[in-house]
Amino acid sequence: MAIVLANIGTSDVQRDGSRIPEEERLNAFNFMNEDLLGQTNVFQPEFPIMRSIEKLLSSKEEYLEYLILFYTEQEGLDFRSSDTYKDFEFIRLAIAQQKLFESHNPILLGYPIHKAPYSYDRMFFHYRQAMEQIMRQLTEKHVNLNQPFYVSVAGGTPACNFGLLHAVNATRELPRNKQFIYSPRPARKEDPQPPAVEIEVDAYLSVDELLYNFRELFEGHHYGQIKKLLESFKLLQEKDVTEVHFLDALLLRKNLQYDKAVQKLNRITNADFKKEAFFNKCFVDTQSLMNGIKINEEQVQEKLHKPEIKRLLEEQYWKLENYYALEQYNDWVTMFMNLYENMLRLKAIDGIGTAPNEHSSGQLREAIRSWATIHGVDSLRTDDFICGKRRYPTRHTYEKIVSALEPDSLLGKNSPLACKLDHIYEERNNLIHRFGGLTKEVIKDTFSLANWQTELKGLLHKEFHCQLKENPLTEIHDGFLHWLRHRLHQRVMSREMYREQGGEKMQ
Repeated sequence: MAIVLANIGTSDVQRDGSRIPEEERLNAFNFMNEDLLGQTNVFQPEFPIMRSIEKLLSSKEEYLEYLILFYTEQEGLDFRSSDTYKDFEFIRLAIAQQKLFESHNPILLGYPIHKAPYSYDRMFFHYRQAMEQIMRQLTEKHVNLNQPFYVSVAGGTPACNFGLLHAVNATRELPRNKQFIYSPRPARKEDPQPPAVEIEVDAYLSVDELLYNFRELFEGHHYGQIKKLLESFKLLQEKDVTEVHFLDALLLRKNLQYDKAVQKLNRITNADFKKEAFFNKCFVDTQSLMNGIKINEEQVQEKLHKPEIKRLLEEQYWKLENYYALEQYNDWVTMFMNLYENMLRLKAIDGIGTAPNEHSSGQLREAIRSWATIHGVDSLRTDDFICGKRRYPTRHTYEKIVSALEPDSLLGKNSPLACKLDHIYEERNNLIHRFGGLTKEVIKDTFSLANWQTELKGLLHKEFHCQLKENPLTEIHDGFLHWLRHRLHQRVMSREMYREQGGEKMQ
């Protein structure tokens, strides 16, 4: 006697080696009902995963008592094509017609999933609750829980298998000899379905623990460390160049080398990877940042109003958030000052209106001097840059221009943010010359009534019309982690199958 738990996927019921199209599924269902009523055998669908489980049980001479299946039945018309409740009904009819497990006649139990089968968090808790219900039902029916208990992690979404695996592993009532199984695909389409194989859950779960660590590393943007971990655990192979290129691109982006990051992304050839939403977002966003750098270097009028320039400023804000979260306060204030000076420069050059060549100190000096003379900005007459004492403008040069252009600008010389930044930057300079560093308390005291995030967001919105909602890297990281989880679990399963077939043991 044995019990089997499994998730149902959208390809678990097939015809001619492929999933039955949505528009044909109703007719197929009616044919199966007619076969049941008329004791005929006209419609013969294929059940690759169920068949592989049946072969495994037969090889062990075990009789299937209970088949417990999870299927999706979500609310809303948009989910109909991806839901699997019809597949559950196909399996139910096939068992009733003895087209599946014909010598067993197992009792079939179905458990629906109504929401978010792709959410790891939701599925983690959903399967915990479902397992409690299943154990209660089996106990009430006086089912022997010491019989072989197989858990298939082949069908369904990765999140569903993640939830099922963890829930079963955490269920104390189940015997220690519970076994997780996986259904390999045939080597060729015309080959028969091979039997399911047993996998080591410890290896599967160790991937989840590793991915948990990856999430923390992603939050700190430690892409190089993620790559080293993958290599040290021998989870990257030569064919995994896609993941390597993507991590390299993220590292280059972190270091502001947007053109090289785009080159790395262009080297990715994996068609499935390039279809992923996170890849597209990363590519488009990094390309926008690269174009922003190019525009910043050009002699372009109204540079300030280019969306690529706004995107550069937003990226710098999110970098500040990251440095602050990592408690790298000296680096944080240095980057803050760099951002402030860039905002000043953009605002000042835009106000001058002549788009001078910023790389030519002579042209830039003449453009500023001419503008100051026309507008009567006396404070610039004695400016070190205008007087030729400095090769390029300083922050104070641009502050004078912005203050003359817009006396109430949040970037002006006497603006609250400028005064606070001046104070904290001076404090930082004093500390580092004594081998010291800024503390969070100093920053909080300086921005006493409002935190720095609120003030900077307000400035970016007022002066540059930036809309800061969520760091785009959050979505990119989450999507890539989802991809990695699926790939690494597949890697563990394929290794177990290799061992099952007599290959070498894992290193």
